Amino acid sequence: MKPRHFVEGPVLRHIFGMAHTSMLALIALVAVDALDLFFLSLLGDVEIVAALGFAWPVIFFTLAVSLGISIAMTALVAKAEGHGDRTRARIYATHIIIVGLALSLVMTAVLWFAVPGLLSLFGATGRVHELGQSYLRIVVMCLPILILSMSSGALLRAIGAKQRAMNAKLVGAAVNAILDPIFIFGFDWGVEGAAWATVISRLAIMAVALDGATRVYRMLGRFDARLFWRDCGEIGRITVPVTISKAGAPAGSAFVMATMAQFGDHAVAAVSIIERIAPFVFVGLYALPQAIGPIIGQNFAAGEMARVRTVWHDALGLIAVYMAVVWAGLFLFQDGFANLFRATDETAFYLAVFCSFIAPLYLFQGLQFISQTFFNVTGRSWVAMLLDLAKELLGVVPFVWLGSQWFGAVGVLAGQGSGMVVFGTLSALVGYGLIRRKPDRRTVVMAK
Repeated sequence: MKPRHFVEGPVLRHIFGMAHTSMLALIALVAVDALDLFFLSLLGDVEIVAALGFAWPVIFFTLAVSLGISIAMTALVAKAEGHGDRTRARIYATHIIIVGLALSLVMTAVLWFAVPGLLSLFGATGRVHELGQSYLRIVVMCLPILILSMSSGALLRAIGAKQRAMNAKLVGAAVNAILDPIFIFGFDWGVEGAAWATVISRLAIMAVALDGATRVYRMLGRFDARLFWRDCGEIGRITVPVTISKAGAPAGSAFVMATMAQFGDHAVAAVSIIERIAPFVFVGLYALPQAIGPIIGQNFAAGEMARVRTVWHDALGLIAVYMAVVWAGLFLFQDGFANLFRATDETAFYLAVFCSFIAPLYLFQGLQFISQTFFNVTGRSWVAMLLDLAKELLGVVPFVWLGSQWFGAVGVLAGQGSGMVVFGTLSALVGYGLIRRKPDRRTVVMAK
């Protein structure tokens, strides 16, 4: 891949080229995540489904840290690529991976001992607590693998090697889909079998992505001690705000789960199912930011602000069309989701509320995702952090609490959706205001 790959050619063609590979890869991964829940639900034990729900905030936190490192990879490598400096891009990539591995080793040790207390804090008790602890302690062990695989994939996307990045995730998804039934049913490992299948699948993703980054595209350069500490500062300025902002999501998710726990295991099971199917049905909202990040980054570094604005407009149009199709599908097939996961009547009712009334509000989540991508790759990660934390603290928490007081478990779902509307709109207004400004001195400095 030549440097400045995204600075030339039609913007929409680049978006489609990146988005469809990101989307296929994410579909494979979230489908396997849903299969985890599906296979475990076949055991007919509602406590297992509830345990996965309580485990999700911790898993999401590890994903937040991994995402912070991968966004730093996208932003800094894309910046160097936008300047046509492939050598500097390689040095950035090497330093980011070193920082990511060091951070992941520390986090693995801390989380291993913190898991029991965290599950208790979320409201898990008895056998649900025991099952959640078994699952989490296995998954937490592979945090270094997760960070290495995600950062390697981000490196490939930053230079436009979208096919290789997609292939890595497809291989991992296939491994997980094969091992899930073998470990869960064949070896009778239950929830621990699902965890080990996840670990091995992440190993497979890492192997393919790292091979592409090193052998195929030779994107890892020499370690430069003179530049390393300066690069650590740049990495931290992106990673820390992104991680803090994304960590707000599991905090909000934990609050939702703890609030739902007041209404029984059936309500918790409904949220657990929603947490699993939402990434699948809204996969386009998660794939589009991955697609446009490198495109915005390279064009911003090259000073092509007109093309950056074009990316923004095209992304908004794609979100609107995508959400119209998804909402129609959810509304028509809501009974199928309940049957798929063998939901009880009470759980099925909550799923129907989500599919009919809450799902369309994810349009505003998509607006926030696009805005955050723009903030993160243009040196404004702190803006994304403030807006994301505001959503969780001022959106999710008060709205969910009020909803639970007024309308019970249904109010919890409605409160969560209301937070998306308010802060998705605010993020889009701030982002669009910044992107329409003429480049000023600070913008030029950040681009350099």
